[in-house]
Amino acid sequence: MVKRITEKQLKMIIKESVEKARGEIRSARLDEMARVGFIDGAYEVYVWTDDPGNIPHVHVRDTNSRGKNYETCIKLETNEYFPHGHYNDRMNSSMRKVFNDFMNAPCHNRRYQNYYDFAVDMWNSNSSSATVNPRYDANGDIIVPDYTTLNG
Repeated sequence: MVKRITEKQLKMIIKESVEKARGEIRSARLDEMARVGFIDGAYEVYVWTDDPGNIPHVHVRDTNSRGKNYETCIKLETNEYFPHGHYNDRMNSSMRKVFNDFMNAPCHNRRYQNYYDFAVDMWNSNSSSATVNPRYDANGDIIVPDYTTLNG
């Protein structure tokens, strides 16, 4: 048996659905991050928007727990960790290699040479007054810090 609903009832259902979705989005705090990408589906790389700090960096967190089990911060201009707050985890050598490979990989957005280039733009577009001025080699390619040897 098909239940018919009135146009008024349909509008109410849509309105309630939209309000519920807005509440879920606000509670997820999606408006406070700019995702750079995922590493093997296990880790997410992102930039906090409106970051008040003056040290350009990305966050790397485990996808499953959304950072409850693992989260670290890596500087964009150098191959150094940026520990602050509870973001003080470290990468083992294989994770450093995977992160380095990710930052050097061609970006899905063709405006950027690689994910490092994209991360720099995400920082410069969404964060504090401290900007990253990337360096380029003689061929015009952006120079990515060697993240296989993270210090700090």
